[in-house]
Amino acid sequence: MWFKNLRFYQFSETFSLPDDFSEQLSEHSFHPCSRSDQSSFGWSSPFGADNEVLTHSLGNCWLLCAKREEKVLPSTVVNAQLDEKVRQISEAEGRSVPRKEKQNLKEDLIHQLLPQAFSRFRQSWGYIDLDRQIIAIDESAANKAEDFLGLLRGSVGSLPVRPVSPSDAVETYLTAWLQSAELPNPFEFGDEAELRSPQADGGIIRCKQEDLTREDIQAHLAGGKQVTRLGLVWQENLEFIIESDMALKRVKPTDRLLDAKDDLVDPSPEEKIDADFALVSAEVGLLFDDLKRAFG
Repeated sequence: MWFKNLRFYQFSETFSLPDDFSEQLSEHSFHPCSRSDQSSFGWSSPFGADNEVLTHSLGNCWLLCAKREEKVLPSTVVNAQLDEKVRQISEAEGRSVPRKEKQNLKEDLIHQLLPQAFSRFRQSWGYIDLDRQIIAIDESAANKAEDFLGLLRGSVGSLPVRPVSPSDAVETYLTAWLQSAELPNPFEFGDEAELRSPQADGGIIRCKQEDLTREDIQAHLAGGKQVTRLGLVWQENLEFIIESDMALKRVKPTDRLLDAKDDLVDPSPEEKIDADFALVSAEVGLLFDDLKRAFG
């Protein structure tokens, strides 16, 4: 288990977990879709499907895992059957089928086909850091992170959080750093960036595996382009891309961090999760502290 993406949310007022937190989670635990359900979303054990424990804590950090099942119906199958149904009605009744009736027919077809659909499963990981009063979620898309928060809000009743963001636009910081070729400690430049013109019809420059301080990139910055994605390395331990909404993408530990990690011999699932979460919560917590200082 490693958080490949990071979206940070800050509590707007002091938050503590209720005494019956585990029981509240169990009331919203994951259940497979019934024959008529299109999707299902609920809490799952971090230790695997065979385990009933829905959270794991280390100090004041609490790990959570949400599971989603979605029934997949190929649109080509649905549309082909819908076209055939519309054709039959048109021939039998000698009339065209209006749009609203087509929509109702489509919904009926989906309901009939659901029991035959195959399921797609995905997990969403996140953890609550009560010391820092934040929630960190491993999701690349903001709407998926909001789904996770919505499930947690529905479980505990209230969740006063907002996305972590600086007072000025993130692009302002990223552009200034790249223009000056200087970063706040303990960050270093990676080898990837995206530069965009502020005009709607302006150009976009994407750099990969490049020296970001080279002259032609500086020329684009001098011409008014802004940095909207920037590759960074933190403490020589983590590499990631930071985006204009403060999301961290493609987070991965460096060889330096992995070499320093103690590997367990034949760990149980519980021991593996415990060791991984200890590493994630420690590193991500310190990274958040440095990001907060870097963005003022």
